[in-house]
Amino acid sequence: MSAVTSYRLTNPRRLFRGLAILALAASFTMASISGSVAGSQEPGELQYVTVQSGDSLWSLADAHAPNEDPRDWIAEVVLLNALETAELSPGQQIALP
Repeated sequence: MSAVTSYRLTNPRRLFRGLAILALAASFTMASISGSVAGSQEPGELQYVTVQSGDSLWSLADAHAPNEDPRDWIAEVVLLNALETAELSPGQQIALP
């Protein structure tokens, strides 16, 4: 026959304090994660461009973001417009950051 031991909570304040500390730590962690995901750039107005014959994402990057890394700018344009391919069609209207 095994001995069954009972557990008795001797200090409920200690349990409450520990749970409160864990809840605060979790909320600070979630706040810092959501803040870093939000991004560091402030939202601005978008510029819309109608694609002309011969335009590519690279040529648009050269024209609209000459001081930025074109790969980062192109990735942002692809995400912003939910483009499935990098090919642009004349007459297509896309948003630029």
